[in-house]
Amino acid sequence: MFGQGKRKSDKLIETESALVEAVIQLLARREYSRHELESRFRSRVAEQELLQKVLDRMAADGYQSDLRCAGMILRQRVGQGYGERRVRFDLQNKGIASALVEQVLEEEDVDWFEQARELAERKYGGRPVTDMKEKAKRVRHLQGRGFGFDEIRYALEVNED
Repeated sequence: MFGQGKRKSDKLIETESALVEAVIQLLARREYSRHELESRFRSRVAEQELLQKVLDRMAADGYQSDLRCAGMILRQRVGQGYGERRVRFDLQNKGIASALVEQVLEEEDVDWFEQARELAERKYGGRPVTDMKEKAKRVRHLQGRGFGFDEIRYALEVNED
């Protein structure tokens, strides 16, 4: 049956060159945080010191960067219509340091109020809020996307006009 054999990814990586190759193959597809790479290879590497050495080298050579990874995640989540709280949560889950999270949020300079307004406009168009039940539904939706109350109030007030 399917799935009975060993996958290539299940093999124990014993040499530095094999580990470097595996890490570069992953990084060629997308950015990964150091934490993600550690989690992914922890059980597949014979010696943990080897993993740390290779990850240090990848960072020093510019192949892996938590800052670049955080920027990619931020831009991706903003494009998906998520708010600052959700973006922070996702970055922390990827193991990005708090200082880097703050730095990336500052550098990107996202207007979260406009982000919330655009999401509300896309989702609800120009339809006005008819009753409190509808307003509560819209508030819950925006909260679930990671927006704060001030941003939600702004988005709903602008869309009512």
